[in-house]
Amino acid sequence: MKKKIGFIASSGGHWEELLCLREIAEDCSAFFVTEKGGQSDDCQLEHLYALPQINRKEKHFVWHFFRLMKDAYHILRNEEPDVIITTGALLAFPFCLFAKCMHKKVIYIESFARVHEKSLTGKLVYPFADLFIVQWESMLETYPKAIYGGSVF
Repeated sequence: MKKKIGFIASSGGHWEELLCLREIAEDCSAFFVTEKGGQSDDCQLEHLYALPQINRKEKHFVWHFFRLMKDAYHILRNEEPDVIITTGALLAFPFCLFAKCMHKKVIYIESFARVHEKSLTGKLVYPFADLFIVQWESMLETYPKAIYGGSVF
């Protein structure tokens, strides 16, 4: 039986990094989640959820974050993935949290842009990720339980 994988990432560089891993989706059942906008409109993925973009500095962040949490929960309940793979950022956190609560595997890949400092999402997901991958050897000092996987590019 094929594993089902959820590929989750915010738009921008996080999404570009995640798309470098889409060959993995060819060998399994997969779905993708990102934010609405140019990148989600331009990609040719069959099973894509495009959610509203939010920013933690916006006025109604809390309300929008609760909506994101609701969407993440419903997508995970509907899709029932075995594994979540994510490159971050904000959009990914509720998916990781709910997936872990549902006893699913969480694989987090810290952003290529993070050479010396942790990302906020990395800080939040690191304690419970089943596999935490960094793209720079220097980040092993910051995340001692992580593994160095090299660049996804």
